[in-house]
Amino acid sequence: MTTDAGERTAKSLLARLISSQSLPWATLGFSLLLILVPAVVAYLDGIRSVGYWRMSLLPAAVITYILVVSPILTRGEARVVEAFRPLVLMDDDGFKRLVNQASRVSASAEALAFGVGAAFGLLAGQSWLSDPDALWLRVYLTVSAGLMFGLLGWVIYAAVAGTRLTRELHRQPLRFDIFDIKRFEPIGRQSLAIALVFVGGMALSIVLGGGLASFSVWQNWVVYPLLAVVPILVFFLNMRDTHRVLSQERRRELEAVQRRMLVACRSLMERLETGERTGTLGPEINALVAYGSRLRAARTWPYDTAMLRTLFLSVVVPGGAAAGRVLSELLLQ
Repeated sequence: MTTDAGERTAKSLLARLISSQSLPWATLGFSLLLILVPAVVAYLDGIRSVGYWRMSLLPAAVITYILVVSPILTRGEARVVEAFRPLVLMDDDGFKRLVNQASRVSASAEALAFGVGAAFGLLAGQSWLSDPDALWLRVYLTVSAGLMFGLLGWVIYAAVAGTRLTRELHRQPLRFDIFDIKRFEPIGRQSLAIALVFVGGMALSIVLGGGLASFSVWQNWVVYPLLAVVPILVFFLNMRDTHRVLSQERRRELEAVQRRMLVACRSLMERLETGERTGTLGPEINALVAYGSRLRAARTWPYDTAMLRTLFLSVVVPGGAAAGRVLSELLLQ
């Protein structure tokens, strides 16, 4: 059985929107509109400053970024569900009910998340531009900031609510081989994708955010390094349930091996003391020792070296974006 992603996420309004077949065209048209509107209003206000143009493009870039990456994350969730189906000891109908129930998202909570984000954006957007002559651009920045933060609040809530499904899947009786965790690797790939989304968002905010003067504010040098740690935390926290399940299984297997080794070693010593033939006890103990060593080396995190390398390399992306921003402003001065 494969679980249809659209069926699974039909409870969420956001998921229904981003899974729409017309989304790519809608995203393209909406993005072009968001880019053209500030150009028109800046022209009406008589603004030619590059700094104003860059600031006005920030909401358009962030909104477009969210609309582009959201379907990618949704497909990642669907692959996780499909990978878990053979692991969960449950019939198909029960599994479908579990997925639907765990995926249910409150429409009122979605609306509240969007409303809170939009309210914050409307307040923040009013302070982005202080030029009294840029009336239309100020109106645009306020409205677009409200839309941007509203969408951010909506997406953050949907992402947090979506962790319930993964948590419920890990709580079910599972059947798997501790030495073959390929079925858990979609969790690792999804965690990497979420971490990279955070990196991309930070890079956009740095490139299109405040002016060159913002880099001389010492608080930013405290905040941005802390934000660089966020993708790493997201990467590992999203896999904590998988790590817990795999660690418990490895511990259970190791305890069984240790019990067998204790019985075999005592039997071997008793036979040695009485001068009896040891038979196959020696090879059995050696086999148990080798098996125990292999168990201790078994992975309990569903990522590989390539994923880890990509994650740590991505952390330098915001720093590179900041350096490029400084260089571009110096050249344009």
